[in-house]
Amino acid sequence: MPTKAELTEELARLRQRVEEVESLEAERAKAEDALRESEERLRDFAAAASDWFWEMDAELRVCYLSERLREVTGVDPDEVIGKSRLELGAGDTDSEKWEAHLADLNARRPFRDFRYVYIAADGGRQYWSISGVPLFEEDGLFLGYRGTGRNLTDEYHARRMAFEAQDLLLQAVESFTAAVALFDADDRLLLFNQSYLDFHRYSSETIGPGMPFEELLRTQIKHGLIPAAFGREEDWLAERMERHRNPGEEFEVERSDGSWLRVREERTANGGIFFTATDVTETKAIERAEREIRDRLRAVIDHLPAGLTMKDQDGCYMLVNQQFQDLYGLQERKLLGDTDFKHFRQSEAEVFNAQDRNVLKTGVPMDVEMEVTRADGDMMFAMITRFPVLDSVGEAIGVGGIHVDITELKEKEQQLRIARDEAERANRAKSAFLANMSHELRTPLNAIIGFSEIMEQGLFGPLGNPHYSEYAEDIRRSASHLLSLISDILDLSKIEAGRMELHEESIDVAAVVQSCLTIVKESASNGSLELEADLPDSLPQLHADKRSIRQILLNLLSNAIKFTPAGGLVRAEAFVEPSGEFALVVHDNGIGMAEEDIEIVLQPFGQVEGAHTRSHDGTGLGLPITKSLAEMHGGKMIVQSKVGEGTAITLRFPAERVVKRTSGDDVPSRRSA
Repeated sequence: MPTKAELTEELARLRQRVEEVESLEAERAKAEDALRESEERLRDFAAAASDWFWEMDAELRVCYLSERLREVTGVDPDEVIGKSRLELGAGDTDSEKWEAHLADLNARRPFRDFRYVYIAADGGRQYWSISGVPLFEEDGLFLGYRGTGRNLTDEYHARRMAFEAQDLLLQAVESFTAAVALFDADDRLLLFNQSYLDFHRYSSETIGPGMPFEELLRTQIKHGLIPAAFGREEDWLAERMERHRNPGEEFEVERSDGSWLRVREERTANGGIFFTATDVTETKAIERAEREIRDRLRAVIDHLPAGLTMKDQDGCYMLVNQQFQDLYGLQERKLLGDTDFKHFRQSEAEVFNAQDRNVLKTGVPMDVEMEVTRADGDMMFAMITRFPVLDSVGEAIGVGGIHVDITELKEKEQQLRIARDEAERANRAKSAFLANMSHELRTPLNAIIGFSEIMEQGLFGPLGNPHYSEYAEDIRRSASHLLSLISDILDLSKIEAGRMELHEESIDVAAVVQSCLTIVKESASNGSLELEADLPDSLPQLHADKRSIRQILLNLLSNAIKFTPAGGLVRAEAFVEPSGEFALVVHDNGIGMAEEDIEIVLQPFGQVEGAHTRSHDGTGLGLPITKSLAEMHGGKMIVQSKVGEGTAITLRFPAERVVKRTSGDDVPSRRSA
């Protein structure tokens, strides 16, 4: 018999077994409750869903359909049971889709959303979509398919209506010559017309609904349709997308073939974009032709040899060419819309304004010459022609102006007047010279002839008579005077003809001055004049023509003596200026000259008209010859004179003509007389 301990142990094992069984029963009950709950949930989902359930056997014939089929489609499930999938499909379903579906069934592959047309018993068409998975035994034996079905008929009809509406819309937009496209809120292409395809040219075969706008742009860039994007593709794309996202005013785009499109984009109520593009190539060509005509006309206007303007009735500039701005120095100013009062002096602007009003009132052009102040302050003479500007009916709507610079012409007129005056003065001087010369030459010749005849005829007896000695002296003086006159004329002729030659050497100017003073000493004494010389002891030598320097001094001293009254002073000076120039000066305190007469006496044959001057012999050649001889040495002559106070004539010779003294010698400077 088992021991008590063994019985106790067996009882414990039985109790444990009972507990395990009870636990299993509880878990099974719990699992059954969960299964029932899952089945109820599945039935609820199936009842709420629009889909139905189906099964096919291993022969691929329908063996089960849920009652939901009747509720959703109105089709009795018994009409479908036992039929194959091919027997359920209509012939107008795409054959390629059927072949692909049958291939999936025969290969026991799962499939999803196969769509086909179902023909009901009453002949009505329905559009179904089915999905299924194959069923197999554990050993791999094929049992059939199980899946769901969905009725798409309402969706199909709704889509068809949408397509028909879209077709109607497309037919409408196809009638547009402009390219038309519609983009949704996600910037995808919804619809477009043929012109839009033509708009894309090379990329039209790739365009279709759903294409993003950015992709369309990239396609155009890829095919090189947008010249503005060349070399800056990403920058251009960013700019174009920014304009597309924020549509505003229409803009123009040039195409690579030279055509132009005017693009307009508008935001639709649902956030999309309505796009239109109109070919404006012909318009642009007309605009370009008009612009070229305007540019050519403007170029012609700007290159006219005269300033051209046009003002409205209020005097505001409507047209101004470049020549007008250059003429008056207004290059940097904006004249259009302004009046003359803003750019010319008040008095001149008032004259311009009065002229404009007169032309507007009378309708008659007018020509005026006037002096005008330029913007830089310079004065100029302008010839201004003003004329009325008429509209198509002949009414004056403004005033045109043609402005010509005649400053140079005026200057030439002035020069001609001066030249004419000089010619007339020279002619008068020549006439006076000829008159004087006839007297000057006739007087010594008469003396020579007369005294010679007396001596020849021996009217006073033998030639030993003292009167003959006096006559011989008169003959000598007359002949010397005649020779001097002829020499002056010949010297001036040589100088003017450029045939005067200088024989230059280093000369002692102080010695030349002293010798000249000796020659004129008697003339000065006869006129009761005092002669002085201011000559530094260390006066340097001058490199010059000795005969010319002598002639210069004699001319100046003779003139000074001739025009200085009795009791006067004539002084000769020579010194080196601080600038290094050699100065030779002859002063007198005689009758002097007025400022305006100085220019006259420096002209050949020029003499100042006056009672006193007529009382003295002379040709009027002394000072012109002196001036020319100084200039031949590179020097200059300066005449300073005042009426009643006297005259000072200074000859300055270049510093390079001063003969350098040996080291240690003092540089001579001016010393008071």
